[in-house]
Amino acid sequence: MRRLPAKLALLVIPLAFALPAACGDAYEVRPCGQIPEKGCPVGRGGTCDDQTCAALYDCVDGAWRLAEACPGGGQDPDAGVSPDGCAKPVIDHTGETTGCKPDLQNPDCPAVAAEQCFETVCLTDCLDFFLCSGEGWNLVAYCNEEGTLVLTQ
Repeated sequence: MRRLPAKLALLVIPLAFALPAACGDAYEVRPCGQIPEKGCPVGRGGTCDDQTCAALYDCVDGAWRLAEACPGGGQDPDAGVSPDGCAKPVIDHTGETTGCKPDLQNPDCPAVAAEQCFETVCLTDCLDFFLCSGEGWNLVAYCNEEGTLVLTQ
């Protein structure tokens, strides 16, 4: 059996103890918390192709760091165009409540039913769209004779 030279043994023994210590989990993961408003995380697939992203952020050492500003980004997801490219109406829900009586019956529908593509909303069974407020049901939109959604707000 071959023996290690004494000098090599003196080098190998300290390395045998140092190596496990170096491989320990000295790295501490620190979460960044809430991302800045209208920001998207690059570590989770955020891109400037998403029109709701005003900027891309990277989580570094427990803090959000600006990675890239998105030109034209930061649009309200409820306003304008949805990811599938359809234009959606925006209905003001200020003062909305629940419990209005009597219940709506077709072709009357709640306002949220109108908040889909302008091109297709009047192809449903709904003709009139109402919002429940403290004063009762209020008409906020309707489908006209041409099958086009008209907002009354």
